[in-house]
Amino acid sequence: MSRCAVYARYSTDRQNPASIQDQIRKCSEYAVSRGWLVAPEHVYPDEALSGVGDDRPEFTRMMTAATSQPRPFDVLLVDDTSRISRNLSQTARVFERLNFAGVRILAVSQGIDSRDEQADVLFTVHGLVDSLYVKELAKKTHRGLDSRVLKGLHAGGRTFGYSNVKGDDGVRLEVNEAEAPIVRRIFEMSASGLSLKTIAKTFNAEKIPSPRPRAGKQYSSWAPTCLRAMLHNELYAGTVIWNRSRWIKAPGTNRRLRRERPETEWRRAERPDLRVVSQDLWKRVHDRQAWLKETYSTEKRPGLLNRAAVGRYLLSGLMRCGVCGAQLVIVTGRKGHRPPQYGCPQNFYRGTCTNNLKESQDWLERELLSEIRRQVLRPEAIDYFISELGRQMRSRLSNLSEELAQLRGRKVKLEAEIGNLTAAVAESGHSPALLRAIAQREDDLRSITDRLLSEGEDSIEKDLAGLKALVTERIDKLEQLIGISPTDGANEPYQETRARRIAMGREELRKHLRRAVTMEPDSARRHYIAKGGWDILGELRPGSWDGCGGWI
Repeated sequence: MSRCAVYARYSTDRQNPASIQDQIRKCSEYAVSRGWLVAPEHVYPDEALSGVGDDRPEFTRMMTAATSQPRPFDVLLVDDTSRISRNLSQTARVFERLNFAGVRILAVSQGIDSRDEQADVLFTVHGLVDSLYVKELAKKTHRGLDSRVLKGLHAGGRTFGYSNVKGDDGVRLEVNEAEAPIVRRIFEMSASGLSLKTIAKTFNAEKIPSPRPRAGKQYSSWAPTCLRAMLHNELYAGTVIWNRSRWIKAPGTNRRLRRERPETEWRRAERPDLRVVSQDLWKRVHDRQAWLKETYSTEKRPGLLNRAAVGRYLLSGLMRCGVCGAQLVIVTGRKGHRPPQYGCPQNFYRGTCTNNLKESQDWLERELLSEIRRQVLRPEAIDYFISELGRQMRSRLSNLSEELAQLRGRKVKLEAEIGNLTAAVAESGHSPALLRAIAQREDDLRSITDRLLSEGEDSIEKDLAGLKALVTERIDKLEQLIGISPTDGANEPYQETRARRIAMGREELRKHLRRAVTMEPDSARRHYIAKGGWDILGELRPGSWDGCGGWI
């Protein structure tokens, strides 16, 4: 009496689990009809697992038993060849291994027996068909999802901040009003200068539910990588992107890996009804990220940004050593045993720089900010800047006087030509050529009129008055941000409040500094001499104007 084993499998959790029992029943009946014995301990069922990979628990256990000595069974029964595998090369390997081990393979539904002379050919042919079935099914599934997206439906998956709502025509996305405020808060905190790590720690401390809680748990933690993905998800800005990536399986496994598709294959659709964050907030976040990447990341060291990009000290990343050019960092006192001190990391950690001068964080920040106020933020300096900017704007406008005179002459000529052409049409009747000539001259006249109106001197004085108010507002904001007090934020967690104010102060400072401040050590007096350029308007400068700043 032959000893038999049964292997059964179905692919996904959307299929009927009874399929396993049907396969086992069919194979058991076949064994009984031949007078064979199926031992219960040698029934191997794999549920909801694809046949593309061989990393299936019961399949692995069956192959281990079949190739062991002594062999516990002589015949392997399957409903059809696709249960063993849907990968052609894998089907061939399994056939060879079991054949070598002396195990007979029987596909009951197809009537294929590995002892037949043509068995290897039949296994190859059916293995090819099984492999093609998976590929064709993937194409049909993708085509169906593409059709859903074109109809404004959801292609699947969960996104924090949205709910999947089932309807008669399919699943649609809707903004989840309970989660949307959390998304906006993430963007606001990032725009204000807080690091991803600080945001994650804040949310975890407040026990805010994360996007994907683990099975059986009501709460799981936030991670910086999750927050970074959310900040780059254009769906929050009201843009649906479909077909951005595809999933492929690692050879020999059922582990899926994400691969980016070419941007030409992406499908974009504007959905204002799904917008969670405003366009202004989205732009502020991504402008800041672009600046951080440009300032701190390097091609030689890809990955996370330099610590100074999100440091908890006000001047992190804004000062450079005057000897070697490295960014000054806190080199001592991080753990609170003594006051923090700024120093050159190349000297402190490596000894490759001669600058061994270290300054107290509190003293250096206080003195540097005081000098900025004294040198470039005093009222007379601002007034001088406004008057100088106005002089340059008037000078540039006066240079346009010749061009404006030519435009005015051209305007008079066009008006005369239009009058003559109109009279010709009235005298000779309808003429397409004359009408086209009139239309062309009217377009030219409209363009010249718009240009002349935009160059009025009255608008300059108005702009200068608004500019002065803007500069004053920016300076007031800077004064508030750099005046950090440990007692601020009575209604917020202390750490978040202080971190937010430091980050915002650092962001405001970097908008005005033309480049990092060079800190040259004065060995005689044992302190630093700060040198750097200051731009009063910062990122709001209207083009390239001279005299917009000062020197520290």
